[in-house]
Amino acid sequence: MQARSASISIQYDNKDISEDLAVYLKSFDYNDVMDGEADDISLTLEDMAELWEGDWLPEKGALLTVGIITNNWKKNGREKLDIGLFEVDEIELTGLPHEVKIKAVSVPDNNTLRGIERNRSWEKTKLSVIAKDIADNAGMELFYDVSDDPELERAEQTEESDLSFLQRICKDAGFSLKVTDNKLVIFDVVTYEAREPVGTVEREEADLLSYNIRSKTRDVYKSCHVKYANTKSGETIEYTFTPDDKKKGKVLEVNEQVENIAAAEKLAKKKLREKNCEEVTIGLSCVGSSMMLAGNTVMFHGFHAFDGKYIITKCSHSIGNGYTMNVDFRRCLDGY
Repeated sequence: MQARSASISIQYDNKDISEDLAVYLKSFDYNDVMDGEADDISLTLEDMAELWEGDWLPEKGALLTVGIITNNWKKNGREKLDIGLFEVDEIELTGLPHEVKIKAVSVPDNNTLRGIERNRSWEKTKLSVIAKDIADNAGMELFYDVSDDPELERAEQTEESDLSFLQRICKDAGFSLKVTDNKLVIFDVVTYEAREPVGTVEREEADLLSYNIRSKTRDVYKSCHVKYANTKSGETIEYTFTPDDKKKGKVLEVNEQVENIAAAEKLAKKKLREKNCEEVTIGLSCVGSSMMLAGNTVMFHGFHAFDGKYIITKCSHSIGNGYTMNVDFRRCLDGY
């Protein structure tokens, strides 16, 4: 049986430096986050010859195209996981011994997405149009992975970076935002949770190194009651949403403007999800796997009351002394 191995492929400003880098590489880390944070990588390099702190010193802002290569890992043969484009944003030199740590992020600093605060507004415009304006201005591609495209009466950006503003209006709409591989990705977590699982985590499997399960009761609700009284028309709109699996608990009271019952139902589900999404979470350490990507769903089996379907919220890959991962999951919500 052939030994399994893991390595990285890396291009520096479109030049392949994988072989040159491998001689000096001590460790590689990659954090893949579903939403709310930028993905990032770090490389720790041996530098006894003082090359990396001299002529080979990377430029801040240089672009790295990175992949993880496994050989004979889960099956025979070679597999490559492309993890995207990153911009070098920090270089740290230490000694003794001489080492260089290169850090890079998925949100480029050389465009207008972050670091520049703006004041502007949109009137009666769809969310996708605003996102496309921001993506085009940053020289990025928009991947709008949502069936719903709400129209906003007014969207106002006040002393906010484009990234902060877009994250805010996406959250208000109940959507998520991720920046990866020079793309702005807007998606609906509800849709992602409904996807077919990419695999199963078995409690007794050899590749599972350790796990931690948290189940909370505080700030978890059985239902959400939306009530809005329109003082102009005198009409009161009221709606209560209760998931099928919730028998006990508190009722979340929401008093926000809604136009009709359909809007009240949508708001109730959104608010209840925000409160309940972290009710059951699992963290595990395991041998590296290409199926463990943020946004993928997996089944847990052999964990008794905690069996079921979970979505990956964060995955940290580490290559150095082998290839291992720390993965964060949360239980998928049913019906909302």
